[in-house]
Amino acid sequence: MKKNLVLIFALLVLGSIAQAAPYYTGVGCDEEGLRCTFGRPSDRVVKWSRMGTVQELGERCEHFIRGIDERRNEISKSQNLDLKYKKFTYSWSQEVQADGRAKIICSVELHSELPEVKLETKKYKDFFWVCENEDSPGICRHYLKECEAAREEALKGENVLDATIYRGASLLQGSICTVATVKVK
Repeated sequence: MKKNLVLIFALLVLGSIAQAAPYYTGVGCDEEGLRCTFGRPSDRVVKWSRMGTVQELGERCEHFIRGIDERRNEISKSQNLDLKYKKFTYSWSQEVQADGRAKIICSVELHSELPEVKLETKKYKDFFWVCENEDSPGICRHYLKECEAAREEALKGENVLDATIYRGASLLQGSICTVATVKVK
């Protein structure tokens, strides 16, 4: 009986070691990093999203993907890069513009197919007490146009695939605007 239990345990451990997937390192990880026994991400997969107007990102996020593709092609001139898009989705936000149209949210998983090429998301800049414009009521230290300028500046960085603006709020820091980037390492 004990020999059978030891044999079953050994087979389970051996089976979980043999299933390590390319995007995640460790014992027992599947391709998406779910159900990892002792695994951790290998920084080759990034879930990336961006919210904007239909004019900026396209009716079905075609401008969003095209922008990433253009920067990917530019980066691949100086370094080896094989990038795949998976789990692409788009949806409408609850934020309505002045013309009555909702903003669009584009999401995609970026997968580096090369083990030596890693993807990194990084906070570029934070702005606190952000208002929409000069006519906005309340305490304003920064305006949304400063966040947009910082996003454009971040896109000019080396090996940057895309940059986005995240909005939030805090009681102590007011309305917050964070500019984040996804870069190739």
